[in-house]
Amino acid sequence: MSNRDAPAGRRRFLVRAAAGAMLATAGPLGFGTLARAQPAGGAPLSIGLLRAPASGIIDLTEQHGWFRQAGVTLNEVLFVAAAGPKIIQALGSGGIGLSFVNSTAALLGLAGGVIPLRFISIPTDPSRLFALLAAPGIDSVPKLAGKRVAATGGTALHYFLARVLAKFDMTLKDVEFVNLAAADGQAAFVAGRVDAIVPSVNGRFYIMSTRKDTRELFTYDDFTKPPGPTQRFLNYDLFVTTQSIIASSAPALRAFLAAYHDRGVRYLLDPKTHEKAIAGITEYVNKEQKNPTDAAIMSRIIELSGFYDLATVKTLMTRDDFRASLEYQVKFFMDLGQIKTAPDLSKAIVTDLL
Repeated sequence: MSNRDAPAGRRRFLVRAAAGAMLATAGPLGFGTLARAQPAGGAPLSIGLLRAPASGIIDLTEQHGWFRQAGVTLNEVLFVAAAGPKIIQALGSGGIGLSFVNSTAALLGLAGGVIPLRFISIPTDPSRLFALLAAPGIDSVPKLAGKRVAATGGTALHYFLARVLAKFDMTLKDVEFVNLAAADGQAAFVAGRVDAIVPSVNGRFYIMSTRKDTRELFTYDDFTKPPGPTQRFLNYDLFVTTQSIIASSAPALRAFLAAYHDRGVRYLLDPKTHEKAIAGITEYVNKEQKNPTDAAIMSRIIELSGFYDLATVKTLMTRDDFRASLEYQVKFFMDLGQIKTAPDLSKAIVTDLL
């Protein structure tokens, strides 16, 4: 459906990768025409989306009219490519009022000290989807010493790699770390130019099907096994907004979260509608994709992800390990010099909209 044919208040705006510089200084000439978030029943809530399963759930919720029933109308701003930093910039400029990003991007954005980001919910937990893949001759993490290992710097993929190495008393200095964008790293590994990689979620399954001798050297479940620390790896995606949007539009945010978690997510988790939900999410994610994901892969991605109803997500966000997972990441990026001062997480974590 084109923007012209879309219902009022639900037009989609495509933000291309090249728009990053514009977002950093967006004002009246950037996103001035987009509606700002307003209380439920008022002007549309402008939300940034990616072609990802959580956006697919938002799309299904919209199609069923559950957002309208909750009293909130959406303006959808579609971002493409690895858009975490662009989304954070758009939130800071006021171009959007709400979005979701991985906790790594959220923390780096918050630590900049310019944007008063607030973490208001968990759209999904992709922690189980991360993996360290290696060439067949490498059968243990210690054997990565001196090898070329790729990941995208300053992202959850980078963080995952560092956590894996730490279990074996290793650091990034023990390997030849190669900082590559997700697609470039994927191509480099398939071509044999790097020895190991922490790929994107879709890249993981693409690599395993393309380079069939690939070894899954370390996965989520290995964190709870010796050697080293045995705590779980937590790396949630987060719904993020700003303090000013909460102050002006808390009812709209609360209505959105209620519809997403207790209508959209429940539709996915209900055995009676689970298959239809996966089909709809797959169709949404594959739109405009050069390398579409098939239903089988999407089903596996969704099965390995965590999706929660409203009560469960509030419990998760008030648990000590949620706060600890964020603090652990902050320390990691402070050690790397990418965060200068620890952000105030007591202000950033907001649960009274759930």
